[in-house]
Amino acid sequence: MFDLDLILFVSVIFLFGGFVKGISGIGLPAISLAFLTMFMGIKVAVALVVMPGLLTNFWQAFGKIKIIKIIYRMWPLLLFLFLFSFLGAQILVDHSKFLTLVLGILLSTYGMFSILVRKKIVIPKKYEKIIGVFAGALGGFLGGSTGTFIFPLALYVYSLKMSQQEFLQSIALVLISASFFLGFALTGNKLWTWELFAYSTYAVIPSFIGMYIGRKLQNKFDEKVFKKVFLSMLIIIGLLIINKEI
Repeated sequence: MFDLDLILFVSVIFLFGGFVKGISGIGLPAISLAFLTMFMGIKVAVALVVMPGLLTNFWQAFGKIKIIKIIYRMWPLLLFLFLFSFLGAQILVDHSKFLTLVLGILLSTYGMFSILVRKKIVIPKKYEKIIGVFAGALGGFLGGSTGTFIFPLALYVYSLKMSQQEFLQSIALVLISASFFLGFALTGNKLWTWELFAYSTYAVIPSFIGMYIGRKLQNKFDEKVFKKVFLSMLIIIGLLIINKEI
């Protein structure tokens, strides 16, 4: 039997996470994980974000740029992302308390880094694949163990020289792959039960509703101000998680 209180809790969190993604294009897993981890523990939180993270990026992945072209450019990152997701999920089994602390540190660090560093770093094309290997390995390990791939994957894709359309499709493809690999890795390590799968699938509904509202209100928000508020929120939540675990 499903818990109605849990369903309501999940609805509110993913509605807000979807709203943030609708306005900014990212942030659903990070925001959802931050709140879920504070109240439910990181193992359950990581499992719940899989389906919303997977399905809310599909609309963004298919656009004017051919997917096969993006895959060819990103294949080293995707390969190592897949391999290291299993390693991260395996570590999650026995070190959830430590990894909850790591999640808090990652959220706060990413938020502060994004606020402080305004100049965009561009990766030269000849180094894309080798840096993609390291970004995929680190992203897979951190994603498998903490559930959030925003650091360093989003930073890596953002640092590539590409058009806005190609960036939006590329980050969506990477996040779809990351969510799929995470679900596969959690299943392989027996961290994803049918009950959690059902809750995670349900969470897609409020996520899409939140995204719809966010996209409708997108033009009414100053994007720079909203970005600072979003990043500041990640810093605060990260610090709260750290304080809870110390």
